[in-house]
Amino acid sequence: MTEKNTRQLRWDQRYRAKLFVAPEPAFVLSGNQHLLTSGNALEIASGFGGNALFLAENNYRVDAFDYSEVAMQKLSDYASSHSLALSTATVDLEKISLPSEHYDLIIGSYYLQRELFSQLLSALKPGGLFFYQTFSGHCVDGAGPENPDFRLKPGELLTICSGHSILYYREDDGSCQGDTCFNGEAMIVAQRD
Repeated sequence: MTEKNTRQLRWDQRYRAKLFVAPEPAFVLSGNQHLLTSGNALEIASGFGGNALFLAENNYRVDAFDYSEVAMQKLSDYASSHSLALSTATVDLEKISLPSEHYDLIIGSYYLQRELFSQLLSALKPGGLFFYQTFSGHCVDGAGPENPDFRLKPGELLTICSGHSILYYREDDGSCQGDTCFNGEAMIVAQRD
């Protein structure tokens, strides 16, 4: 069995074992809902598609991409039964080639593939919105990956999105206290100029 098949099998087993329940969208999206309009959207590494479903319920035609065929089938079935404008595709994001200036909105959450950022930003139409939220800095309270290669460096999202208008940015370093903290996470909304 190839590495790809082993990796895909692992993700398929993970999603096969889970009952489909529509997940909540990432805070970067739900907390900035006032920026949403309509158009074509893409969610990468969508899993069960909390962000994709949220966007489809808010007037977007959504493409949801994930490596797990099982997750994409469960999400597709749910979207179809709720008459949502959402299409799914089983995609290896390490080998994807996105069309230039195609999407009005792109979102990624809790998935980090640094080589993909320039392609995601290029896939936005002028004026398009990029929403992103994932782990950063040091692991706080055991949340997220321990390996620093899978966590953003402090301020990295600002560097990635330089040259674009920053509409929202937040990075909690672990010292935040209270229910509204996202310790060990960073999030951004950037608009393509």
